[in-house]
Amino acid sequence: MKKTASGYRLIFGYLGLFIAFVGIALLLPLFGLIDPLIRPEASDWYCFVIPSAGAIIGGSLMFGFLIAGKEKAQLGKHQDSILLVLIWLCAIFISAVPFLLQKDMNLSFTDAMFETTSCYATVGLSIFKDFIYESHRLFVIYRSVLCFLGGIGLVLIITSAISDRYGLKLYLAEGHNDKLMPNLARSARVILALYSGFMLFGYILYMLCGMSSYDAFVHSISAFATAGFSSRPEGIIAFASSKSYWAIQVVSIILMLFGSLNFLLAMFLITGRFKKVFKDCEVRFFGILCLIFIPLFFLTAVLARSTSGYASSVGNTFVESSFTYLSAITTTGFSNVADLKTLGQGTLLLVTLMNIIGGGMGSTSGGVKQYRFVLAFKSFYWNTREAGSSANKIYPHFVYRCGKDKEVHPDEIANSFGFILLYVTILFVGGLLVSIFNGGGEGFSNFGDSLFEFGNALACTGLSIGVSMQSTVAAKWTLIAGMFAGRLEILAIYFAVFRMIRDLFRKETY
Repeated sequence: MKKTASGYRLIFGYLGLFIAFVGIALLLPLFGLIDPLIRPEASDWYCFVIPSAGAIIGGSLMFGFLIAGKEKAQLGKHQDSILLVLIWLCAIFISAVPFLLQKDMNLSFTDAMFETTSCYATVGLSIFKDFIYESHRLFVIYRSVLCFLGGIGLVLIITSAISDRYGLKLYLAEGHNDKLMPNLARSARVILALYSGFMLFGYILYMLCGMSSYDAFVHSISAFATAGFSSRPEGIIAFASSKSYWAIQVVSIILMLFGSLNFLLAMFLITGRFKKVFKDCEVRFFGILCLIFIPLFFLTAVLARSTSGYASSVGNTFVESSFTYLSAITTTGFSNVADLKTLGQGTLLLVTLMNIIGGGMGSTSGGVKQYRFVLAFKSFYWNTREAGSSANKIYPHFVYRCGKDKEVHPDEIANSFGFILLYVTILFVGGLLVSIFNGGGEGFSNFGDSLFEFGNALACTGLSIGVSMQSTVAAKWTLIAGMFAGRLEILAIYFAVFRMIRDLFRKETY
């Protein structure tokens, strides 16, 4: 009779499997050496092979000794959250090692962890110096690979390769709210195929816009993963002198919008089921936001530039402000403005608000997610309607979500309000801590700028005004914590800590 693996033995056994997967993933950037532009950096192979070998061997041993060949029990309540948090922490730590092994880049442990967390969380904030983009392109490719893995989700990729009857809880805990197929593994494979297909689509379009293969690869991943990283230190504005710059911006917008959609809606869109897409509550909410906030972004930018004397045409200001809005609401972080502050302090406030709202539930975007705000506004409407009607009259509470009418339970509304409150609280506390750790006072370290930067970290958005680059070690770790919490949507971390504390004191978790 087989022995049964359960509890923390099961958690660390599964963790070993994921660590081995991360080790394999560390070798993927080496395929970039096929490109003649990257080939001169072949001497950096050891930066990836050494940690890869360690992760594959160590992870395989953990899996083999702890759970291989054993009957696997079901993970206990919130143990899936413990495993999820450990998977992401180990992935970030292991993936930071190549940055540390490359001595010319001269990254500290804090900087390596910051860059790696930003990649996996698809944030887009970076501490890369300009020379890294010129002489260490292999690491820019590496950063894009991490964005790809983080955007689609580490659990989803493993789930697409192996099926486990207990994997659904872990799959859902990572933020994949809708299964596209009845079978979990097949659903994960479809999402992986969609994700990869959109990357290829973006790559081809960017190439047609005149980008090199290297530039197109980096930007296609960043745009659809809503990561905001670029192959150039200036971002996509580096291509402003190109005749096809307008097309580059259009392609970026298309990919950002697709990336901010729930994967099921994206599948409806590419299979021609447009009615299901445009009837969806999130899509309609997004349309309303566009009608309200694009004019607001534009008006704010026009007033700011007219006051400051910044020379820019009305048409150019409209393009820049609209692009900034779309980059913020999709939590991508691409910018077609050299300095965001030229759009005015009002724009920075609006960007922070868009970061809070975020993209669609179950997408690569960050933020609170639009569906939670839909429920909040719907709840207000329902309560107002019912307050003025007969007590004997019962109203149904439905929203159209992912192709069908869905009845909304009061607990779901309460959870949405609770999450919004928790998110805003963490946002202000994190912004305050960044300001304090950076010394407070004037310049980049004042509270407004710190709140903006931490808001981008928490929402997994890469729009920056330079606070990250100039931050102290303590402020950077605060931003790292914000990025990590934002990617795992906070609650998974709370449940993991809650369960571990109860286990430490040997208390039953019901």
